[in-house]
Amino acid sequence: MNRNVLIVLAGGFLIAVLVALLVQAALKGGDEPPQQVAVKEEPKVEIVVAAADIKIGDKLTSENVKWQEWPEKGVFPGAIVREEEEKVLDAVEGRVSRGITKGEPLSINAMVDDSGTHLSGVLEKGMRAFTVGVNATSMVAGFAGPGDYVDVLLTYKERVTYEGPDNQYLERLVESNIDSLATETILQNIKILAVDQTARRASTSSKGDDEKKSKDESGAKVGKNITLEVTPKQAEILAMAMELGDLNLALRGVGDDVVEKDRGPATTDARVTNIYDEVVQALDKAIEESGQNGKVIRVYRGENVQDITVAP
Repeated sequence: MNRNVLIVLAGGFLIAVLVALLVQAALKGGDEPPQQVAVKEEPKVEIVVAAADIKIGDKLTSENVKWQEWPEKGVFPGAIVREEEEKVLDAVEGRVSRGITKGEPLSINAMVDDSGTHLSGVLEKGMRAFTVGVNATSMVAGFAGPGDYVDVLLTYKERVTYEGPDNQYLERLVESNIDSLATETILQNIKILAVDQTARRASTSSKGDDEKKSKDESGAKVGKNITLEVTPKQAEILAMAMELGDLNLALRGVGDDVVEKDRGPATTDARVTNIYDEVVQALDKAIEESGQNGKVIRVYRGENVQDITVAP
């Protein structure tokens, strides 16, 4: 046989053997399970996101904000990150300064600052912030602070005279009810927003070296101005009252929101004591018993002296 033919046949046989071996190896490899590639899970944190669409000026509630997992590497500056088992409203509160869509993360920049310079963040819708000047006496010795509720009292000078037909009874009635001063409760259950430039009460603490400092900060604080949350009409009343006389605040107890509709007549200087009425009644009785036509009594109120004729 030709030598070249033998070489070709031998080469073809070797190639056939190699192909068979490769096919066999491939078939055996298909029986083995595929190897799993290990994927390293990235650490995650929880941040505050909108649970519903939030309009500008809306107050944050448990219905419109929630915690949501977020890749730690994807946390952006200003994001509100959860610490331990913190509740969402403990981490963020107040109102938003822009509209936020559902699922959008909240940032500190989207919140209205209510630390004292932006009271618009704590005002309820339809309400106004109105500031009145105070002192230690008119602000309950400093015990009235942000979040408390007060009644507003107005003390003003008033003079009532009777100029009709001679009527001793009416004249005495006018004189015995008011001389020069009157006090009325003009507003009830009004919320204090801020004292001076502070819109939050200092938090109390009882641990560590800050104990004394924290207790001192949370105590009574006398301010020069108090900002109240009022309706537009109540703001008008306060503006006028400041021109009429002096304002004082009466602190309400926690949870006391009763508004008295019938407060009775105003309290006047002549009504505070009964001495005037007692004197007039005694003189009337004496005149009636003695048969005299009249008598003059002199009334002293501070530096003022007044003579009043009493007739039976």
